[in-house]
Amino acid sequence: MRSGDDLLLRAIASELPDDDQTADRILSAAYQQAEDFGLRRFTMDDVARRVGLSRVTIYRYFPKKDQLMNALLMRELRRFLTRADAVIDAQPTPEAKLVEGLLFCLGFLRGHRLLTRLLRTEPELILPHLTTRAGAVVTAARSWIARHVRAEVAAGRLALPDQDIDMLCELLVRTVISLVITPETVLPVDSPDGQRRLVELYLRPLVASLRPPA
Repeated sequence: MRSGDDLLLRAIASELPDDDQTADRILSAAYQQAEDFGLRRFTMDDVARRVGLSRVTIYRYFPKKDQLMNALLMRELRRFLTRADAVIDAQPTPEAKLVEGLLFCLGFLRGHRLLTRLLRTEPELILPHLTTRAGAVVTAARSWIARHVRAEVAAGRLALPDQDIDMLCELLVRTVISLVITPETVLPVDSPDGQRRLVELYLRPLVASLRPPA
């Protein structure tokens, strides 16, 4: 199994069970605390006060701050992947899957309140994980996109050599990361009309060129 696949499986499986309402309340409080005050000033005591539970209860679920933060990040990753998969799976053609999937990813990540807060106020904490130390993130995202592309190839809707799939997917990943960490751009990615124009100019022709011969 590739390391990217392993990270994605952890994102899906590592969170505590969905029916554990206490764990979910703790994670929700942790998210709100991080969103309001960032990670540098984030403490377990703050989370306990916000959720209205004792420190003992918090530590029973998450013995260390790092474990709480990891569970929080994994929950956000799982939420993102679940929604993105639903958007992609609902599209009828490879062109639509690429277009709607990419637009969803850009909109979700550029509008993610915690991520944008950290990029604005604590870039030294988050930027290394999206730049010089982004290997795991790039690998996981590339593997996730490649799974969708390989499904289209297997169904005969795309013709792309297997050795080229990962390269295409990594180009998409690095494009999205760049537009997230550097939001200022002449590309109209935050305008619905502008997004559609970009799609018609660049994305649809790309996918059309990968269609198998009629």
